[in-house]
Amino acid sequence: MTPKLFRPELNAKAEEFKMFLPVNVTCSFRSLAPAIAMCERKYLLPILGDDLFGRLAVYYIGVAHDDGTLDALLELCQYAVVRLAYWQDYDLLSVSMSDKGAADNAGEGRLYKYQSDALKSALKNGGFDQLDTVLEFCESHLDELPEFLQSPAYTDSRSLIVGTTREFDEIFNIGHSRLVFLKMRHFVRTAQETELRHRLGEAFCSELLAADPHDERLARILPDVKKFTVLWAVADGIGELHRLPTERGLVFETSQAASGSDTAVSVVPPQELKAMADEYRRKAERYIAAAIATLKKHIRDYPSYRAFAGDNAPKNEVFHRDNTNRKIFFA
Repeated sequence: MTPKLFRPELNAKAEEFKMFLPVNVTCSFRSLAPAIAMCERKYLLPILGDDLFGRLAVYYIGVAHDDGTLDALLELCQYAVVRLAYWQDYDLLSVSMSDKGAADNAGEGRLYKYQSDALKSALKNGGFDQLDTVLEFCESHLDELPEFLQSPAYTDSRSLIVGTTREFDEIFNIGHSRLVFLKMRHFVRTAQETELRHRLGEAFCSELLAADPHDERLARILPDVKKFTVLWAVADGIGELHRLPTERGLVFETSQAASGSDTAVSVVPPQELKAMADEYRRKAERYIAAAIATLKKHIRDYPSYRAFAGDNAPKNEVFHRDNTNRKIFFA
């Protein structure tokens, strides 16, 4: 596998790698190239899509020209990929293998386990966090990067009420981790396609998905709708997988030792898990109730919701009729 965004002639002494790693890198291009190529395909390609990734690769080898947008995007992507590649192959890079077996390259200079774990965590988090930055950059430069409109990431984010890590994290703390968001996206979609549509109707949910952020009507209720969706998704995650969301999946993590260097996965009693799931659902219900109260208060502004709600429209709504110069009959 050959990397598309790194070249051996530019990395005789890991020059490009050193731009994105705040350490003295002595790894050869040949050693890291397979991991780079894999990370480009596994993590970056699904975000950019085939067309934009191809355009960026062509720009990197100097065939195409650009006004600066591709240059900035290339730097963001290289940062993410090289960190993820080093994280992906960290253990392999620490050993040398031959027909006699494997030997430790570190020798007496090996790191303590907590140092090794911290380094791998920093590489992984830095790489995945940068992928979110790549997403945000592409979304804010659609005029210069029209190919991004065809990418799977753009399509996915447009099909969800809560489509980005940042939006999810603002409601439920996941440490700004894209890994966690990717794991929770399934539950977000389920909450949206079942619970939310059940309460607001298919047509109105579609209207919310296509909402203009400057539309005052929808801005009134979107915050509560998003909070409902996220909290219901978290409750579903707890109920289905019996864990809380973290980058390792839906697990409970506790720090051990004063330094916090070790992390252990704790088993939580089923009763406690159920209580937590129920609490998140109660919170979610309060948010959707607030959104529906707003809808009913301004029912004329939301015809698609009113068509869905039918007899559930506010009973105390006053309908005005002009009876000027008309006879009135009192029974």
